[in-house]
Amino acid sequence: MQTLCSVPAKLILSGEHAVLYKCPALSMAIQLHTQCKCSFTPSQTNSVTIELADYQQKHCLPANLCHKMAVDIESRYTLFENEHAAIQSVLAKPLDLILCTLHHFDLFHNIKKGEWTFTISSDIPVGRGLGSSAAVIVSLLNSLLIHHDIKTNKKTLLALARKVESRQHGKSSGIDPATIIFGGLLEFHANKATKKHKVHNFKSWLIDTGSPESTTGQTVIDVRNHFANDSALWKNFAKATQEITQAWSIEDSAALKLGIKQNEMLLEQIGVVPKKVQNFIRELTAQYQAAAKICGAGSIKGEYAGSLLCISEQPPKELCEKYGYHYQPIRIDNQGVQCQIN
Repeated sequence: MQTLCSVPAKLILSGEHAVLYKCPALSMAIQLHTQCKCSFTPSQTNSVTIELADYQQKHCLPANLCHKMAVDIESRYTLFENEHAAIQSVLAKPLDLILCTLHHFDLFHNIKKGEWTFTISSDIPVGRGLGSSAAVIVSLLNSLLIHHDIKTNKKTLLALARKVESRQHGKSSGIDPATIIFGGLLEFHANKATKKHKVHNFKSWLIDTGSPESTTGQTVIDVRNHFANDSALWKNFAKATQEITQAWSIEDSAALKLGIKQNEMLLEQIGVVPKKVQNFIRELTAQYQAAAKICGAGSIKGEYAGSLLCISEQPPKELCEKYGYHYQPIRIDNQGVQCQIN
C-alpha cells in the first residue's frame, strides 16, 4: 500500500512564547505544504528507507539500527532535561527527527515488520517559525496510522506529535501540530479544547526576514530563564491575544492592526526581535499603514527573525526589496492534514 499525506504550515497571529505560560494563542494553517509519501511491503527483511528530498539525502537502514539511533536520541533528551546538554544536541541532523517520530509511534503501536519507504519534501522554509518540524512529524504519524489501519481521533494524533516535537524544541505547547492537524484559524488553549474561527479575507502578507541565528529551542529557553515568573507580562500577552481574536471575529481591521502592534511590542520587550527587523516593522507601519509582527520564536542574536505577518492593503514590495526580504500573499488552508491512499 502507498499513501501520500499533505500537511500545511502554520502561522501564529498571537501567543508565541506566551502559550507556554498558559496563555491563549491564535494561529492559522496556511498554504505551504509538507508531503510524506509512504509505502510498505510485508517482507522478512525489516528495513527503513528514508529519502529527504530537500536535503538531497537518502538513508537505507535496518530497523534494528533505526531503533538504536532513536534510543540514543532519547538519551540525549534525558541529558537535556537534566540540564546536562543543549536542546540542539538532541536532534542533531534532519534524519534524527524522522527516527524519533518512528520510535514514538512504535512505542504507541508496534510498527509492522517489512520494507518501509518514506519520501519527504516540503514547501515550508526551515527555521522560519512556520512549523516545519511539526509538519514533518504529523505527516509521518498520520501515514503510519493509516498503514496500520488505526482509527484514532485528532486529539490522539496531537498528543503523539507533541511528544516528538518536544525533542525538537525542548517543550511543545502543542500549538504547531494542533494548527496543522485541524486547519483553518484556531484559538488554542493548552490542555483545553481548541476552537476554530470563521476565516475572513484580510489582506495579509508573509515576509521572510531570514533564518534566525538562534534555534527555537534556544530562544524559548532564554525567554523562560528571564521572564517565566513575570505574570504581569504574560497577562498582557493574553490580553493582546483576546483583542486580536475579538477583532477578527467582528472583522474590525483597525482593531486587528492595533492588537498586532501591541503583540509585536511585547515580543520586542522579551528580546526576541532583532533591531534590523524592528526598524523594518517601523518603516512598514509608516509607509503602508500596516501592522506587522514576528510569527515564530524570533531570535536572541543576529539580525534575522524568521517570518513576519504583515496586514496591509498594499503589498510591501518596495520596502521588502530595500531590505532584501521575500514576501508572498497569505492563503489560509482550511483542511489541515490530508491523506490519499493509492
